[in-house]
Amino acid sequence: MFSDRSEHSVPFLGHPSATSELQHSKVDADENPLHHDTFGPRRIPRQPRRKSLSWQFLSKLMGWPAIVICGHLILQAAAWGFFLVVQRRGGISLPHRLAASAKANPHIVEWIFTQIATILAFFSTLLFSWGIRGSITLHLRGDGMSFAAFISFIKISTRSLILNPRRRILSLMSIVILILTGVQTAGWSALITPRAVVISTPLTGHDIDLSSPLLRQMLGTNEVLDSCVVASISLPAFMVGQTESGYTAVQGDLGFPAIFTMMDQPFNLSTAGISPLTLSHLNASTWFPNITTIPATVKPVWELPDGLDSSYSLSQQGFTADVSCKYGDSSDSTIPTLFFENNTVKDWTNPRIQSGDITHFTLSSDCVADDNLTFNVTEAYTRTNQPNYLLMIACPSRDNYQLIFYGGPIGLYNFVETTVCTVSPKITNVEVDYSHVINARTRPDGTLADIAAPPTLSAVNTLFDMVYFSQAIATNSMGDKLRALITEVDGKTLSDSTILRNTEEYIRGVTEYSASVFRTCLSTNKDFLDALPSDISVSTNGTFYTETIGWTHTGSVTLLELIPGTIVAILTIYTVVVAVAQHAGDEKGVDFDPTDATHLVAASAAGGLNNVFVGTKEEDIRAVEDGNVFLSTIPGRGPALIRGTL
Repeated sequence: MFSDRSEHSVPFLGHPSATSELQHSKVDADENPLHHDTFGPRRIPRQPRRKSLSWQFLSKLMGWPAIVICGHLILQAAAWGFFLVVQRRGGISLPHRLAASAKANPHIVEWIFTQIATILAFFSTLLFSWGIRGSITLHLRGDGMSFAAFISFIKISTRSLILNPRRRILSLMSIVILILTGVQTAGWSALITPRAVVISTPLTGHDIDLSSPLLRQMLGTNEVLDSCVVASISLPAFMVGQTESGYTAVQGDLGFPAIFTMMDQPFNLSTAGISPLTLSHLNASTWFPNITTIPATVKPVWELPDGLDSSYSLSQQGFTADVSCKYGDSSDSTIPTLFFENNTVKDWTNPRIQSGDITHFTLSSDCVADDNLTFNVTEAYTRTNQPNYLLMIACPSRDNYQLIFYGGPIGLYNFVETTVCTVSPKITNVEVDYSHVINARTRPDGTLADIAAPPTLSAVNTLFDMVYFSQAIATNSMGDKLRALITEVDGKTLSDSTILRNTEEYIRGVTEYSASVFRTCLSTNKDFLDALPSDISVSTNGTFYTETIGWTHTGSVTLLELIPGTIVAILTIYTVVVAVAQHAGDEKGVDFDPTDATHLVAASAAGGLNNVFVGTKEEDIRAVEDGNVFLSTIPGRGPALIRGTL
């Protein structure tokens, strides 16, 4: 249809026509094309002074060029400004009421914002078409354009495809423009439509450092610390948790789901030795006497957004133990000497039990005991005909404690026999997720804890008290739970490996629970916290997640939403500025829209183009496509499209 030569003539992007000619001159289109400063009998000579041209350029920008340029700048400023605000803040949430309404009516929200996106894309495309049409008109009034370029850029301004294998550049240009303008609705919709998002807010806080050597130095001299080591675990609110924590830990090891509750906080399987950290004060009067609140030790870096639901995660210091159990042997020199006694009680005062029906059992050892805590001797009372008891003592060594369990030769718990468990306490790092259930995941990088420090003593004291207070006249609650768990795996035939494995997990669960209670006990006493030096605290950090309806940054892919509109704006502004700059000195003509069929027909008739085209065949079109056409004014006829004769 068009020659290859005119394909490269792109006047509205700043390149002059290659076939300019005077209105009344006859010039061969293939020889020495005329320059842009020789066109038109009514053309005003350009000003030689730069100042005059600059003023003319600015004056020409007034009107439709300013509207096109400012319109695109406003649209792009709004798009990029909104994008950058979301990027910087990490997310923007709707007010709670609007978010709840949007969540309940997602289809209505999507429909509304799709309409808004369509309107914005329409304005962008409208400005593009307006800018291209205006640029074509400016070139027609000045240098003129080849017929090929004139028709091609009219098609581009109306976003019509040019499918001509001989005009690959123009064809490709039309395809790109069609795609860019067509996908703007999708881009705007993706940018402005609020959706279900999770907004992240950094958290910082602090907790008591259980690895601090100052705690050991304060032991025996600080009443609050001593009370938390010995008495806190015996408070009514924490008694049940002693056996439940071990039972839940074994269930988790066996692959069963289980929830353990501490201070009304549900934990998945275990507390991992952490104290639940919150962003607000907690009422502690239910769990600790004479204590009103547990202070909040976590705060957000900036204000939390409104949301429909929330959760948060923290990196905290935890506490656990490596536990290894085996059956004891009298020939094993690593086990301390054990002493076992049983005596019939003669002066039993319970009227429902006859005198002589109660037996007193004692288990002790010659191992060195702590100065303040006695773990090397324990006792139990049972019916004489039902010797169902479970005894435990603890002996310290250099790096660990040995817990020695004894279930007797007969009775319900004889499967325990003499079990020796080595307990090595550890300070750990824990990743904690606070949602509807607290999930604490202990990382493998832990360090051994001081066995003479308060956290370890509190753990051993908890284990000792758990076994002791579990004992009733005919049963032991810890023994019952342990037997039930082992039976669940092995049935009636109890295997040694299952017994030892379950015992290890049971001890680990109770150890972690004891550390959680110990931390919380220390955290509830304001006077104790105020007296602590700063280096006894350990920092915690994490993220608060707000689930809501709004906008959030989703990565670098988000930029794809802005690229089509930005490219369209750049092309339009560049085209308009170049066209105005090239023709700043041209006189202002009458209004002419090259895409308006009425304007084209009238201007073609006025300019005598009816004598140019002799047919619509390809060879007829090719014969005139390199000819130049420009816009002039004929008195009494208005605008006229005029072509020089070939």
